[in-house]
Formats: sequence, C-alpha cells, structure tokens
Amino acid sequence: MAETILRVEMLVKNFGGVKAVRDLSFEVSAGEILGLIGPNGSGKSTTVNVLAGLIPPTSGSIRLGPHSIENLPETERVAKGLARTFQTARVFPEFSVRRHVTMGCHTIRRSNPFASVLPLGFSSREDAETARHVDDVLQLCSLAQIADRPVGSISSAQQRFLMIATALASKPRILLVDEPAAGLVEHERQSLAELIRGIRQRGIAVVIIEHHMALIMALCDRIVVLNFGSKIAEGSPAEIRANPAVIDAYLGEAA
Repeated sequence: MAETILRVEMLVKNFGGVKAVRDLSFEVSAGEILGLIGPNGSGKSTTVNVLAGLIPPTSGSIRLGPHSIENLPETERVAKGLARTFQTARVFPEFSVRRHVTMGCHTIRRSNPFASVLPLGFSSREDAETARHVDDVLQLCSLAQIADRPVGSISSAQQRFLMIATALASKPRILLVDEPAAGLVEHERQSLAELIRGIRQRGIAVVIIEHHMALIMALCDRIVVLNFGSKIAEGSPAEIRANPAVIDAYLGEAA
C-alpha cells in the first residue's frame, strides 16, 4: 500500500459562533489525486487554508508524514513538503517566469535563500542544481518556451500554471490546488489535467478543490465531499456520483 502523506483527524475550525469545518477526517496517499468538493460555503477553502497554515485550527490534528504540523507556521509546512496554490493568481508581474519559479526554491536551498533570484555576484554548485530543477519544473508545466518573458505579459491561464510551477519548485510531497480551472477554457482544462497527472507520476500527492465536476470526476482517484463544514461522503468518482447525500447537497444549492 502507498505511504500515507497527509492524515487529517477531527479537524475543527470555528469563526466565533460559525462552525466552518466540523470534525473532518481524511487521508491522502503518495501519488494520489484527492478531490475536495462541496457547495459554496461548505468549508473547502477554509480546510485548505488550515492545512496550509494560513489560519490556525480550532482543534484536531494534521500530520504530514511523521510530523504533526497543526501548530507550525506556513513556511515550515512548505519546508516539510506541503505546498499550495490560491484561487486567484498571486504573482510578481515584473519577474521573469524563470525567476518567479526560482523564487519558489527558497525553502530547499541550504545557502542564502535568495541567492538565485538576487544579483549577489556569485555562483555555486547549489545554484547549478537549482537551475536544473527550475528547468525541469518549467518543462513539466509547459512554461519553458516563455521562461524569459515577464510574468505580467503572459496569459491568465499561463499565470495559473506558473503558480503551480512555483509551488512545485519547493519539491513538495503534497500539493494543495485551490480551483485551478477557474477561468480556463476546455483545451486549457485538458492541459491542466495532463499537468496534474504528470505531477502524480512523480509520486507527489495532489489535493484539488474544484467546481468543474467533469474535471474532478475524470481526474481524481478519490473524492471527499463537504457540506456545511462536515464530510458527507468519501469514495471513488463513481461512488460519489451515485451518492444520494451528494446529489441532495448539490440540488439544494441549485434550488
């Protein structure tokens, strides 16, 4: 059986009297693609923000491999192998694409974390290793041909792929991807699916939040469904598609 990369147990997040996440438990294995879905307001983004360390949990445990990370800051979680992207593109438009991806390597560098993105006037074996790693990530994310262009000049779809590339630069064991298909047209969604499968082939687990159900059903090995902060279903895409509780949750939203 594949190694468990992420284990979430009885996770709770309250905002005052609002229970955004309620006793949520699930696991993610190495190389697995797990979908996290649910109607608007079901707690999906809150869950990812808690997992990534952007906001603290009210209670519960989060384990990344052998490490308990629920009390660690976001940067330390990245250093231990958990990276994430955001719903909207958060980029530095004046950077080149290559420099932007290189910036994501700062948690894995043993020397000055900004040595490869600032003109400090020296090179090292680590600089060369970082450059090779960045080239590999650019190739994986179909950004190699535009590596030297300013980020502000590339398309919104390419900026979404750039966010994934920058997260991958930290050499994560698990990647949290928040609504990566938002605003993409069909051929761009197909490219996104190919990229996520390519990430999985490298043994990296992926947790994906997405409203585009056709993409989720075609891409994920397992799906966890939230409604009002609670898990109402978990299983394969076929099991989720036929689950009455899931159907009711989405029909209720549509109504």
